Amino acid sequence: MYFCFNSISMKYSIHIIAILLLISCNTTNNKDYLTYFGGEIINPKDSFVVLLKDDKIIDTLQLDNKNRFIANYKNLNEGLYTFKHGIEFQYIYIEPTDSILIRLNSWDFDESIVFSGDGSSKNEFLINLFLQNEKEERAMYQYFSLNEVAFSKKIDSLLLERQSIFNEFSSTEENISEGFQKLTESAINFPLYRLKEIYPYYHKKALNLDTFPDLNNDFYKFRNNINFNEEDLISFYPYQNYVVSYLYNLSYQLIEKDSTKNNLTINILNAIDDNIQLPEFKNTLLKRVVVNDFLKSESSCTIHEPTLNLFLEKCTNEEYKTQVKNLVNDSKAVETNKPLISFDIQTSNDEITDINKVIKNKNAVIYFWTTEFMSTEYLVNRIKYLKYKFPSILFIGINMQTTFKEIKTEPHLKKLDIQQQYKLPKTSAAYSFLTSYYPRVIIVGKDGLVKNGFTYLDSKKLNSELVKLELN
Repeated sequence: MYFCFNSISMKYSIHIIAILLLISCNTTNNKDYLTYFGGEIINPKDSFVVLLKDDKIIDTLQLDNKNRFIANYKNLNEGLYTFKHGIEFQYIYIEPTDSILIRLNSWDFDESIVFSGDGSSKNEFLINLFLQNEKEERAMYQYFSLNEVAFSKKIDSLLLERQSIFNEFSSTEENISEGFQKLTESAINFPLYRLKEIYPYYHKKALNLDTFPDLNNDFYKFRNNINFNEEDLISFYPYQNYVVSYLYNLSYQLIEKDSTKNNLTINILNAIDDNIQLPEFKNTLLKRVVVNDFLKSESSCTIHEPTLNLFLEKCTNEEYKTQVKNLVNDSKAVETNKPLISFDIQTSNDEITDINKVIKNKNAVIYFWTTEFMSTEYLVNRIKYLKYKFPSILFIGINMQTTFKEIKTEPHLKKLDIQQQYKLPKTSAAYSFLTSYYPRVIIVGKDGLVKNGFTYLDSKKLNSELVKLELN
């Protein structure tokens, strides 16, 4: 999601920008502003680019025969938008008089994007800030063993450093809008505030303490300036991640103070209900927490009935409720210690076969995958590691989205063994347990019995389960 910048075709850039500037000049004297958004996609995965605001589609822009697109919008509101191509997306901050161009290679989406045109400098600044946040957050984990005073000094130092960088940037820009300044302050502050919210948990873990540290009230004084119902920021991940970390912190503290409140997920669901008033934001967080609870369950993924009932009671988004119900039903549809149901799969040569024929008399991991939930680089590296670690186990990939053509050509996916990759024919019985469209892993023993009906590739328990599988 975060990018570095490479050179752009000057002929393309100058030609398009000249057109945009010409049109912009012709409309400057009008009361109505025109905002332009366009670009070029190299190796496109779809025939269009989608522009969204707060996760709602504003426009779908079709690519021409040169894989370029451009559109203008009358009186577009200033604010944070996202553009999406295939399953990848990125933030973009747009003001009414902007003429923003992007250029990217879909095979290297995160590393290849380039902004140009009016409004490009602020978007480049934001992306560089995101990159710095990511780098510094990884580095800060080594400091959780520090006492609260020393840790706070580290955070304060980073805040001052980032604010100084923004001040330097703003001094070179003629007009910095209040909206962009507010967003930038959020991008600076919330990742660091989040580190303070998770500090008690990781400090306790780092020092192997029995209880959370007793912190001075000043440690959280920044909370006094936070609005937990900031409508302009609910789709902004630094803000959303901070709010989730705050709610987790409250919920962990509650467990320590009250032994009867020992269900972390129920605590968080109640904390969301108590602290978040915006319905859309509340529903998003409720779903996020309950799906996380599902994935973190002890062995085969499941949601405990009290947790599910509380979610269904508090959530008002019917689509989210259906998705979670489907996830629960999917997890129950493949039962442990019973034979795997028969379902058809399709080879890269368009041949139809049965899954049980492919895995017969073998210990097997069947992983259903989609790049909507994971990057291609992560998927390939994870499978490569597991195959190296467990050479006697057969790993069968069934992709629920990507074409075989993409698997054969996409830089990361083409490293997969195409002979162990399959798709599902439209009539496959597997769709009966994939109603949530969520990726899953099914572990089957050489005796044909299911050992785990629903886990996932990055489960912390997967390695130990596969060790046990090899021993049987």
